[in-house]
Amino acid sequence: MKLNQSARLLLLSLIVSVIHHTDHVLRIDHSGWPFLPQITSFTYSLLVYPIFLFIFLAKPWYQVFGTAFLFLFATIAHIFFEPMGDKFHTWAYGSNLSGHIGEENMLRQNSVFLGVCSIVLAMFLSLVLFATLLSFIKEARRAKTNNFIENNLKPANSRSV
Repeated sequence: MKLNQSARLLLLSLIVSVIHHTDHVLRIDHSGWPFLPQITSFTYSLLVYPIFLFIFLAKPWYQVFGTAFLFLFATIAHIFFEPMGDKFHTWAYGSNLSGHIGEENMLRQNSVFLGVCSIVLAMFLSLVLFATLLSFIKEARRAKTNNFIENNLKPANSRSV
């Protein structure tokens, strides 16, 4: 099965999302069930995976709306609920979040490099989702134009009566 550009970008978004969620689990202070006993916002964020499946199978404009939702969800979450400084601090120095202060990441390694990687990964996820959204918009507009041409601009002798 050959994937078009939008589907390849969506697949890349899915892969980056899995890596990003792995980062959450390893940082421990932004994790939750099924990796910790608590149900947290992380637990609900796992619902993105059925949404990815829906987008793969949906019609063009539903792909646009689904991808827009994922892009906004990821971007807003990383700006307001999980700021970049939190990601960095957990990897570099241990958690500074209430309820997790001083808690180490699961690797038990303080690493400025991993803190920077965590930030870059979150930014890359939003960037790839945005590129995917633009690609799906382009595809949906092209499909709408082609449909309009087929239905309205056929030569008179080829139109059905």
